[in-house]
Amino acid sequence: MKKSQLNSPVFFFVLILSFSVSWAAISSILDVTPGPEDFLSCIRSYSNNLTSISEHIFTSGNASFLPTWQVHVQNTKFLKPSTPKPSVIVTPVDETLVQTSLHCAKKHGYELRMRSGGHDYEGLSYTADVPFVMLDFTKMRSIEVDVANSTAWVQAGAALGAVYYAISQKTDTLYFPAGVCPTVGVGGYMGGGGYGNLLRKYGSAADNVIDVRFMDVNGNILNRKTMGEDFFWAIRGGGVSSFGIVLAWKLRLVPVPEKVTVFILNKTLEQGATELFHKYQTVIPAIDRNLHMRTQVFGEYIGNTTKKTVRIMFEGIYQGSINTLLPLLNKKFPELGVTGEICEEVRSIQSTLVFWGLPSSAPIETLLNRSAIAKLNDKTKSDYVRTPIPINGLRKIWRKLMENDESGQLMINPFGGRMADFSETEIPYPHRAGVLLQILKTVNFQDQTSDTTPTSLKRIAWLQSLDELMTPYVSKNPREAYVNYNDLDLGVGSANYKEASVWGERYWKRDNFKKLIRIKAKVDPLNFFRRPQSIPVFSTHLSDI
Repeated sequence: MKKSQLNSPVFFFVLILSFSVSWAAISSILDVTPGPEDFLSCIRSYSNNLTSISEHIFTSGNASFLPTWQVHVQNTKFLKPSTPKPSVIVTPVDETLVQTSLHCAKKHGYELRMRSGGHDYEGLSYTADVPFVMLDFTKMRSIEVDVANSTAWVQAGAALGAVYYAISQKTDTLYFPAGVCPTVGVGGYMGGGGYGNLLRKYGSAADNVIDVRFMDVNGNILNRKTMGEDFFWAIRGGGVSSFGIVLAWKLRLVPVPEKVTVFILNKTLEQGATELFHKYQTVIPAIDRNLHMRTQVFGEYIGNTTKKTVRIMFEGIYQGSINTLLPLLNKKFPELGVTGEICEEVRSIQSTLVFWGLPSSAPIETLLNRSAIAKLNDKTKSDYVRTPIPINGLRKIWRKLMENDESGQLMINPFGGRMADFSETEIPYPHRAGVLLQILKTVNFQDQTSDTTPTSLKRIAWLQSLDELMTPYVSKNPREAYVNYNDLDLGVGSANYKEASVWGERYWKRDNFKKLIRIKAKVDPLNFFRRPQSIPVFSTHLSDI
């Protein structure tokens, strides 16, 4: 980032953070709950700019508090009065206020939550059952694209759509290998790994992070060199909020052609969808790395009848022309029936629109408008497939989908390609060689007043039963799960390694999880940065486990 960001009084705050008495320790003894006025007084004592404080810090008595909290709650099931909200919301515009907020939260016994885009599936970036301060980074969203060096510095509050847009304003031959949802904030996204339509060509988003500006628990602002390689390893896929505060990532941009080819093709059971998907599982993970083909699977009624079927949407993106794609598919997967008539050559930025369900002709500025992008209202679970699901297994899954009331679906991304080149310990994200598919299972509550209505609860029970049904067909020992699709149903215990391993090994596998715990003990030994399913700190040394 620009050198001007280095001019904040870092040393002053580091000194304060290092030697301040922990109010959390005192309050736990005295059973005192911190009040927002303590935090505000602390902030005021380090700032003479009261106008700035009023513009960027909000408590529940402020008219802007609730709208500021609500605007980036991307899973709308949390938009209800019973959801625990922050004691204080801070919307920093510079690193100094981040440092001051960290200091004051520690001093007065608050936990800290960091929100970049608000896509935390369990709402952990903006809700908690303890007094907490929420740092909302959406005002720190600058993006600096360096075409000559194929890099970009991106602040934590920037959303993926804005990153893609900024790149497209400079060049059509570079892009970044991340997801297709435009409103996802980069701060937390890279910290969980991150995947998208270029994963088979270039790996995960975190594989393409090359530097960072990062604030540790003592308020030090670090980069890759000053934090060291182990620390840098941990924050790229290990759940970055367990270790500190991301201020900005430096990204490696990857080459793409000026035009890519996209297509969408739907097949139902009556059109041979089962056999096509069975072949898809083995062909697409092994095919040319320039091709990515996502599938979405729905149970739905046939027209206006009472009969149900399963529809599979095959969504392809090829890093090349139609004339090159068609011979490839005709050779490797002719049964799918992709023709030139359903293919379209577009810019990479337009392909993001298409994969978000918009026409390629939609204004690319749509990606900048967070309020124009539909929010979620759902419950999700994730899985990885390492052995092709047999035909009889697929039919069981299809029958389960047809039991649903059309609120459920599967979203499936093929792996292989570049993802298989990395060791599962290259970064904490471990889902590498041998993974054929990643599966996201979801039910939505869009037509319900909450996620606790009888209908919503029935849908959640259905999702759990689907999860159980799929057990024989997904990865084992551990049954892998994706940390960016966090799922508190997996467990939250963290009193000892045995408890934490129930969920931790599913996200990171044993070796990576143990390494993350060792790094956490070094960089945040008092476990200030904590929340459900964060990397734990144990009193027992890990080598004794």
